[in-house]
Amino acid sequence: MVIINFISFILFLVFVISYFLKLYILSGRNQIKANVLGKKGKSAGVTIVEMIVKLSSFGWAAVWCFHSLFGNTLFKTMFQSSAVSLIGIIATGAGVAIFIIAMVQMRTSWRVGIDDTSRTTLITSGVYRYSRNPAFVGFDLMFIGLYLMYPNWVTLCVAVLNLVAFHCLILQEEKHLRSTFGESYHLFSQKTPRYLWFRL
Repeated sequence: MVIINFISFILFLVFVISYFLKLYILSGRNQIKANVLGKKGKSAGVTIVEMIVKLSSFGWAAVWCFHSLFGNTLFKTMFQSSAVSLIGIIATGAGVAIFIIAMVQMRTSWRVGIDDTSRTTLITSGVYRYSRNPAFVGFDLMFIGLYLMYPNWVTLCVAVLNLVAFHCLILQEEKHLRSTFGESYHLFSQKTPRYLWFRL
């Protein structure tokens, strides 16, 4: 399990560094405040969803970091399987990679949360040809991967909570994109699945 913890921690660091580096680049080079998650001035529905996502994702990051450093020391493991742990590592690594690719290809349109204060560009190329929300696909793989690496009730609850919360955020974001881009977004959503091969 030591190797799982080591790889998990490396993936955690890669995710965190890439996330904050993107925020720093947008802020410094482009003067864009990209983190608008839970900011004031939004509708009650959007604010509630964004605050839930903010809290649930912080909890997920804390649980991921803790497990990477200390393994399953405090929580009863639901089952032991090296093969499942390996699948968890692969899912998490794929999730981190997809997230970074989506973030890079979004260029200056990338935001954390719904931004109704500035005009962005609708990105439909690259990984966005296969999914309207590839960054969220990456997150979902990371949530599931965490549970598979460290299968206990805490990681299961964290994964389920974040999968539901992020899906609710996607629904709110799609309303915003429909009102912002109109027919362009409608056509994009008609030919591109919300996630990958299916349309939830």
